Amino acid sequence: MIDFRKNLIIIIFLLIGAVITLLSLNLDSSWRKQQAGIFDSYSIPVNLPKKISKGAVNFFELNGSGKVVFYEESDSIVYETDLDGKNKKELARIPGVLKIVFSPLGHELVATVSAEKNTLKKYYFDLKKNIKVELPKDAKNLIFSPDGREIAYYFYDDKAGEGSISMADPNGSDSRTIFKTRIKNPTLIWPQNDLIVFYLKKEGDQSLAFSIRPDGKEFQRLTEEELILYASREIKETSTLKELGIETTIVKLSPLKDHLIFLNTRDGKLYSLGL
Repeated sequence: MIDFRKNLIIIIFLLIGAVITLLSLNLDSSWRKQQAGIFDSYSIPVNLPKKISKGAVNFFELNGSGKVVFYEESDSIVYETDLDGKNKKELARIPGVLKIVFSPLGHELVATVSAEKNTLKKYYFDLKKNIKVELPKDAKNLIFSPDGREIAYYFYDDKAGEGSISMADPNGSDSRTIFKTRIKNPTLIWPQNDLIVFYLKKEGDQSLAFSIRPDGKEFQRLTEEELILYASREIKETSTLKELGIETTIVKLSPLKDHLIFLNTRDGKLYSLGL
C-alpha cells in the first residue's frame, strides 16, 4: 500500500513537471509572437522584425549611407536610424505634416503642411544644412529625380484651362516648364534620370500614360505594359514577409540587400527585418 502511494505521488509530480514544461514552451512561443507583433502563423523566423518607430509612420526613405529616415506622426519629428533601428536621432520637427516626399538620398524633403486658416503650404527642407524654403503651394504631385538633384511637379492654370509639368532645383529655384497638357492632376514618376512618366487612371483600370525627357523632348504615349514596367517597384525579397504572414503597405530593400524596411499594416509602425 505504501509503495502504491509512493508511486502515485511520483507519477503526479512527473505529470505536474510535464505540464509546467509545456506551459513554459507555450508562453515562450507566445512571447516571441508578441515581440514580432505581426505574425498570422506559428512560423517564426531566425531574425525577428525589429520595431524602428514608436508610433505610426507614413513616410520614410533609405539614404545612401545605410540609414533610414522617417517622419513619426506622434511627435512630428523626422528621425534617422541605422537599418537595425539603433542610433536613432532627431533631424527636424515639422508640425502639421500631411505629406512628405523624401529625396532618394534622404537628407532633403518636401513637406505639405496644414497652416493657419485651413491653408496648405509646401516647404523644402535640407536636413544637413538646416535650410527651409517655401515652395509654390500649387506645385502638385511633386517628385525627386533618381539622383535627387532636381524635382518635377504638376501645375494647373484654371484660367487657361491648361496644365503643365515643370522642373526645378529641389529648393524651387531655376523653375522651368517642360511640357503643357490638358490632363488634370496626373501622377508623376521619375524612373530614370533621363525619363519622366506621367499618367492618369481611367475607368476599367486603364491608364492614359506618356513619357518625356527632362529637356521637354521625345514626348510619346506609353502602352499599359510599358507603364507597368516603369511604375512597378516589386521587390522579390518581400516573399519572405508574405511567408511569415506579415501584411505591409510599403516595403523597401536596403542598398546591400541585407534588410527589408517596411510599414506594418496592423499598427502602422516602421519595422526592419534582417535578411
